[in-house]
Amino acid sequence: MTDTTHDGGFKKIRLPHGFDPTNEQHMKKLTMQVQELAASRMPELSDYSLYSIDEQSGYAIYAPIDQVDAVAGSTPEPRYFTVDAGRAANQKRTAQEYEQNNPGWFVVDINMVQRLVTMEQLDEKTLTVRRLFADVLKVDPWKVRVTRTPEGGWKIRINKTARTYVASKYDKAVQEAVDTIGAPGWFFKANPKANVIMVYPGELPTFPKAIPMPRTVVEHPNLRHGYYGMRLPDKGRKTGDMLYNDWKDSPGVLVAGASNGGKSVLINSLVYGFVAGGGMLAVVDEKGKSADFQWVRPWVMDKGWGCDGLESSAAVLRNILRICDERARIINDAGKMNWWGLPDDVKRDNPLLLLVCDEISQWAVAPKVPMGLDKDNPDLIEAKYENAICSSSYISLLKISQKARFAGICFLYAAQSATQQAGLDPKVRLNLTTKLVIGEKVQESIYDNVLNDAKHSPRVPQNVIKEGVGKGCGVSETPGQETCVFKSFYEDDPAHGLEWADILRERLERERPTVMDMSRGAIAWQDVVALVPAAADKPDFSGDGVESLDGSPVEGFGVDGRDVADRDAPLKGAAAAAHVSALELARRTARELERDGI
Repeated sequence: MTDTTHDGGFKKIRLPHGFDPTNEQHMKKLTMQVQELAASRMPELSDYSLYSIDEQSGYAIYAPIDQVDAVAGSTPEPRYFTVDAGRAANQKRTAQEYEQNNPGWFVVDINMVQRLVTMEQLDEKTLTVRRLFADVLKVDPWKVRVTRTPEGGWKIRINKTARTYVASKYDKAVQEAVDTIGAPGWFFKANPKANVIMVYPGELPTFPKAIPMPRTVVEHPNLRHGYYGMRLPDKGRKTGDMLYNDWKDSPGVLVAGASNGGKSVLINSLVYGFVAGGGMLAVVDEKGKSADFQWVRPWVMDKGWGCDGLESSAAVLRNILRICDERARIINDAGKMNWWGLPDDVKRDNPLLLLVCDEISQWAVAPKVPMGLDKDNPDLIEAKYENAICSSSYISLLKISQKARFAGICFLYAAQSATQQAGLDPKVRLNLTTKLVIGEKVQESIYDNVLNDAKHSPRVPQNVIKEGVGKGCGVSETPGQETCVFKSFYEDDPAHGLEWADILRERLERERPTVMDMSRGAIAWQDVVALVPAAADKPDFSGDGVESLDGSPVEGFGVDGRDVADRDAPLKGAAAAAHVSALELARRTARELERDGI
């Protein structure tokens, strides 16, 4: 049906075999296909409307929208009356008189220059539609010419001397009028140049069961633009625009939504585009959920795997802050404002970096310290220790969101609910300018906490949910793009036992071949302690020493960082220094929390 030809001022579009113009669904599909063509390869079709269906030749005939009002012979011949100039000037009185004197006929035009009144026979439905649109546009009924279209819709031509169509002024009211005269899914297209409104029968927009990542995104990854899904199609269309995050304009991304709503699938799409485009990656996640990112671990940066417990999470964040400071020096020495202004060779040596933080509440929210326990109680000691480590991560998250963006460090923070109790302080959320709420059914409180204008933002439509295609859907609020409903990319291959993460890993292996080291990014315990001195005080009540991040015992660590046999002896040398550093970190953390009002 995409075969098109030109015949004078008309356009002809070939119809598919078996097309039946009396079949309502066939006509709706024709409308949808033409809208797709107008939105992609043939924008000029926006200036045309369907004139007729030529079943013999198998073509749909389209005429310029400003030339044709209806299919030839579809309305009775009009009546014309000449009037004197005075009567022509008083149009309301003239219309009333002529309609009273010509029962069943209605004034459709009064030409003051030619002093000519035109009348036609209009049925009740046409009169209703004309009256409705005249009210919306605030003009007299004869200033609006209404005719039926071959699709079963309406064409509304507005007298240019009475009103000029302005989308921002009339679009909302016109759609309400369309909803009144049609059925769910009906839509309109306004052509301000021709001053014409076309009303089309249609179906409510929806999504397919799954939306594969476009081939251009897979084969030509763009580091700056991270594509993650498709917006809900406009009414009358089958496909929507592909959505992306511009990491330069919006380096901070917030992903929120309940579990099993598609959060990991969405994050993986953004991670793939970033890594495939040549970026660095660091991941911080709760240890029990770290399997979600195992597919991309071979591409994780050195000291970038913060999924082995509280200490590793805190250490990775401190490492990111260290890199931020290093890059600040590089940017300052180059006399630039930010990472994006650096010479290409310097950017290659210091690639754009993405920090992904998931399940933040599990490792950045300090647990409450139990009250009334003896100071030597193991539960109290452990709670105080975890409080210090989590507080360190909490402060690092805030600092990264405030200072990392200019250093070529992007950050994606994910949580089920975007609240301070979940580790996302309002000062953090302020710097997460791209906001993605994922899930077909999300509590309103989450929308309120995440979106800037939750009240006026769309929600996943009920028809999408009822059709069973709401999995992976959500609401996207991205700078420079209209807030919209979207569905994230997803593919699987059940025949070969491949899920989305498996497919992305295979693609990454082609785009950025690397050694498949599943221990990449791990941080040795001594490096953890160097980055997070409070980790030196990790409690151990087993008497066997503290376990390292990989599960093996760390020699020399007891309750206070010493061998159990020596715990009653005074601290000496490096142990004493580590202990003092840990205490100082705890004090500094407390001061920073107090200063930031946390």
